[in-house]
Amino acid sequence: MFLDNDKGNARSVKHLFLFCALFFSPCFLFAQFDFNANCRNAYQGILSLHFSEAKKLLNSEEAVHPSNLIPVYLKNYIDFLTVFIGEEPSAFDKFHKSQETRIDLIKQGNRESPYYRYCLGNMRIQLAICRIKFGEYKSAAVDISRANEDLKENARLHPDFLLQNSGLGLIHILAGIIPENYTWVVKLLGLEGNVQKGLDEIKSIAGYTGNNEINKLFRTESLFYLAFLDAALGKDANNALVLLQKYEDQLNTFPGPSNPLLIFVRASIYSKAGKTDEAILNLQKYHPSSNEFPFYYLDYITGLNKLNRLDPDADFYFIRFLQNFKGQNYIKSSYQKLAWTFLIKGEIHKYQEFIVKATTHGATFVDNDIQARKEAKAKELPNILLLKARLLSDGGYTDRAIHLLLDQSAKSNIGTPKDLLEYHYRLGRIYQQSGNNTEALRYFKISIQEGASQTWYFAENAALQSGIIYEQNKDYSNAIKYYGLCLTMNNTEYKNSLDQKARLGLKRVKSLIP
Repeated sequence: MFLDNDKGNARSVKHLFLFCALFFSPCFLFAQFDFNANCRNAYQGILSLHFSEAKKLLNSEEAVHPSNLIPVYLKNYIDFLTVFIGEEPSAFDKFHKSQETRIDLIKQGNRESPYYRYCLGNMRIQLAICRIKFGEYKSAAVDISRANEDLKENARLHPDFLLQNSGLGLIHILAGIIPENYTWVVKLLGLEGNVQKGLDEIKSIAGYTGNNEINKLFRTESLFYLAFLDAALGKDANNALVLLQKYEDQLNTFPGPSNPLLIFVRASIYSKAGKTDEAILNLQKYHPSSNEFPFYYLDYITGLNKLNRLDPDADFYFIRFLQNFKGQNYIKSSYQKLAWTFLIKGEIHKYQEFIVKATTHGATFVDNDIQARKEAKAKELPNILLLKARLLSDGGYTDRAIHLLLDQSAKSNIGTPKDLLEYHYRLGRIYQQSGNNTEALRYFKISIQEGASQTWYFAENAALQSGIIYEQNKDYSNAIKYYGLCLTMNNTEYKNSLDQKARLGLKRVKSLIP
C-alpha cells in the first residue's frame, strides 16, 4: 500500500511538472500579440482619425483579452498621430511619458513573437519623428538607433515578417535627413542614412499583392509614407504622383477618398507637382465629423494653394488655421502668407499689421517659419510683381507667371539688387517648369553669379535646380559640381531643406557613376 502511494505520488509530481511546463512555456508565461479582428477594426479607425471610437474598441479588447499587447501598441499610435498632427507641446510631453510605461508593458510580451521587436522598434520611431518636429535631434537619433537594433534583430529572427520593412525604411530615411550639424550623432550611433534604400524597403510592403490580411491592412499606411516621402525628398514630385495614381483604386477602397490622411498626402503631392487646381479639389473633400480628430494643417495647405492661384479668399484659410491650431510650426509662415494676401490686394497697412506678428508668434523649427521671421525682421516690402510671379510659378501656372515677368513694363518694377536677382532666378524656375532647360540653366547661372555671396536663397536653389537638370540629362559631373556648390553657399532661408536635397542628390549621382 505504501508502494502504491509512492507510485501515485510520483504520477502526481509528474503531472505537476507537465502542467508547469505547459503553463510557463513562452505561450503562457508571456503576454501575447494578437492582431485580431477587434484590433484591425481599431487600426482602421485610427487611420481615419476616429480616435475615440478606436479607443473604445481597444478598451473592450483589453477587458476581454487582458494579455493581448496589440492594444498597447495601437494606443501609442493614437498618441503619436495626436502629436504629429496637433503639435501641442503638452501632448508631446504626455506622449513621451506614456511611452515609457508602454515600452515596459511590451517588454513583458512573448519575445518569440515577430511583433515583440516590431512594436518596440516602431514605437521608438514614432517618438523620434515627434522629437524631430520639436527640434530634439540628438534624442531623436538615439531613439532611431534603438529602433534600428530592434528591427534589425527582428529581421534576422523573422526574415519573412514583411511589416518590419516599413520601419527599417523609415529609419534609413530619418537617419539620412538629420540636419548636417547633427550627423556626427548619427555616425556615432552607427546608423546608415540612405533615403533610396529606405524608400525601396517601404515599397516592399506598399506593393504587397498577397493574401495576408495584416500585410494588406498595413499596405495603406506604407503607401502614405512612400508617396509623401517621395514627394518631399525626391527630385521630381511627378514620381510620387505616378505612385499615387498607381494605387488609386486600392486607396479609394480603404481608407476612402475623404480620409484626412489621404487628403493630406494627395494635396502635398499635387502641390509639390505644381497641380494646384487638383490639390484644391482634393482639399475640398475634407469635411471632418464631430468625432474625428481635427487636422487643422489642411487649412494651411488650402490657404497656400489658393494663394498660389491668387484666389481672393486665401486669407480665410490662414485666419482659420491661426484661430484653431495650438501647435507651434507654420505659425510665422501663416502670418507671412496672410500678410501677402493683403499685399496682393494693395492693402499695405494690412500687410504690415500681420507680417510683424511673424516676429513674435510661433517657433522656428521649420524653414518656412525661419524665412517668414527673416522677412518680418527685414521690414522691407516685397516686390508685388515678383511675389505674384513666384506664387503663380509655385502653383504651376507658368504661362501666367512668365507673362507677368516678360511684360514690357516688368523691368521698370525692378528697383533693388535683390529684386534683380529674384527676377533672374524666377525666370529660371519658370523655364525649368516649362521644360526649357537651356533657358533655365542660363538664368540659373546668372542668379548664381549675382547671389552666391548673399544670404537669400535664390542662388543656392539655382545651384540645386541646376544639379537636378544635369542629373536628369545624365551629365553627372556637372550634377556633382552644382550639388556641391549648393552646399557651399551661406543662404539663411530654407537652408536645411536645400542642403538636405543637395546631399541626397550627391548620393544619388555618385551611386550611378561606375
